[in-house]
Amino acid sequence: MKSKRINEIEAYIYDNKAASIEELSENFNVSINTIRRDISILADMHKVKKVYGGVESIKASTSQAIDYSKRNISNYEAKKYIAKLAANHIKPNDVIYLDTGTTTVHILDYLDTNMSLTIISNSLDIINKASLFKNATIFIIGENYKHRTKSFIGIESNNLLKHFNIDKAFMAATGVDIKNGLSNAELDENIIKKAIVSRSKQIYCLADHSKIGKSTLLTFMDSRELDFFITDKMPTQSFVDFFNKHNISIET
Repeated sequence: MKSKRINEIEAYIYDNKAASIEELSENFNVSINTIRRDISILADMHKVKKVYGGVESIKASTSQAIDYSKRNISNYEAKKYIAKLAANHIKPNDVIYLDTGTTTVHILDYLDTNMSLTIISNSLDIINKASLFKNATIFIIGENYKHRTKSFIGIESNNLLKHFNIDKAFMAATGVDIKNGLSNAELDENIIKKAIVSRSKQIYCLADHSKIGKSTLLTFMDSRELDFFITDKMPTQSFVDFFNKHNISIET
């Protein structure tokens, strides 16, 4: 259990670039003394750097994206909860896009495998789950497989994407910010995200609380373009006011 928690703490710090002692204590539901001991272990391993009141990642930069397997263990239960909420918005015969992400990957777990759907995705894990749906039509986006993100990338010669009429796009983001919009750190992923957003009637953002107020290297859409924001904790009042002003529904 301790080893798993330390790995999760490392992934959390890497993903967020830095974190306070109190933030880590609350997020992992352990005492401040326990967090201090875990951080000391990570510091001795040269994984993190202690700073006043908290810790910084040594490896993280805005041009890097954390490995999929490490992201998947961070806030795992929150991500499953968000995915379950999102699944409630999917109806029979919908044409949906499921973005590559450690939250969106759980959506199909909460749907009836007999449901009739058109599922579009560039995620290997999502495509594998979609293959169990007996009445689904499945489209794979991307020409090359990227092992680190378990996704297909590259749409230069794929003209099909330009003609899709998508009812609902369930998008992942590594940062959700009022000024900088929805962002990620992978250029190839960013290109696909922008193309999907342009072809979708309704756009959902699925992001746990750790992504709110953060921005990474590349913006793929303006926050005002959202229709639904699904998360695990209510964001700050400034976000609530912004979403209300632009008729964006918040669900927690």
